Amino acid sequence: MKITLLICLLIISSALASPVLQMNRAFMALSELIPYLSEEKKFKEKTNRVIVEKNIRELGQAFKDAKHATVLKEDLFAPSYSVIRENLDQSLTSFKKGDVDFAYWRLQEMTAQCLDCHTRLPPSYASSFQNGEMVIDTTKFKDPYDLGIAQMIVRRYAEAKASFTRSIQDKLIKEDEMDIDRPFKQILLMGTKVLKDPENQIAFFSDYLKNERLSPEIKELLSLWVGDLKEWKNEPALNSGFSTDQEVEKFINKRLKPLTVQMLFDGSRDVDLLLASGLLSHYFFQNPNTKLAPDLSFWLGWAEIYLKREDFFGSGDRFLKQCIRRYPKHPMAKQCFEHYKENVEFEFSGSRGANIPSDMKEELKELESLLPKK
Repeated sequence: MKITLLICLLIISSALASPVLQMNRAFMALSELIPYLSEEKKFKEKTNRVIVEKNIRELGQAFKDAKHATVLKEDLFAPSYSVIRENLDQSLTSFKKGDVDFAYWRLQEMTAQCLDCHTRLPPSYASSFQNGEMVIDTTKFKDPYDLGIAQMIVRRYAEAKASFTRSIQDKLIKEDEMDIDRPFKQILLMGTKVLKDPENQIAFFSDYLKNERLSPEIKELLSLWVGDLKEWKNEPALNSGFSTDQEVEKFINKRLKPLTVQMLFDGSRDVDLLLASGLLSHYFFQNPNTKLAPDLSFWLGWAEIYLKREDFFGSGDRFLKQCIRRYPKHPMAKQCFEHYKENVEFEFSGSRGANIPSDMKEELKELESLLPKK
């Protein structure tokens, strides 16, 4: 993942209809950064500081210049775009101060936002890579998992699946299951959230359930997924999507509300949350002015907070905060705040109770102040 964390900057301008000029600028900066992002030691060497800082600055400027793209201001993409801009600004500030560890971490965090943003787009929304106008230099990637992430970002899903499968096979041959769940999860994410194809996923994971070299723990996880995928095989929305707000509301009541009273951290509901996130995202993309915008912001935020805890990519907290700031008087704003606050307390809780940083406490106060007084 290390050398793919900024590939998104090359394609996001294209995928979200930003000016081609900004995409090209991002590409040039990315091309310069790849050798340093592939090796953390090289990124941190003092002799490379000038070139690294120059290209982080150029990436940041390319994104600032793309801010007028209408789609980046819509509820579906604004959260990810906000995080990308924030991470680039903070990466540059930290790097200039000499805090290269934090700068490097910030740049890595962008991978999740890029993948999150691109997997919200319908499969039919082609990128320049899918059209063959641009290609990934595969020789730059030593790890098939890293290559799979890059291919996934530029929406070449068949190639990404092949790379992730090779990553799994390499680990099985070496009898090293360290992080073997990661390529499995990326394959699940593509097949559900993006492609919405339970049949293909069932066949793929069922084959691995027969593999004697796979550990019982991983087989248990795959078995949970297969069971859940079978429950979705006859879901009409997977083929046609949603046509009306009423269909969306019916789906939420049927598929998501029952999950709010269940434990979601054993992997048994990963499929539900991924498919729901994909379906709601695609509807939001096609209907940015829907009156259900606050509801969609809540349910996308709610689902993806749990998905992120399961090591899938997502912007759950950003959707919840967006719901509060853009629709403070809507009834869903209160639910967004309550769930966001609950997530903050979860993230910063330990053996001695919650230890929420002061800036987070201030943010919670600010968000609560936007809600109507009781």
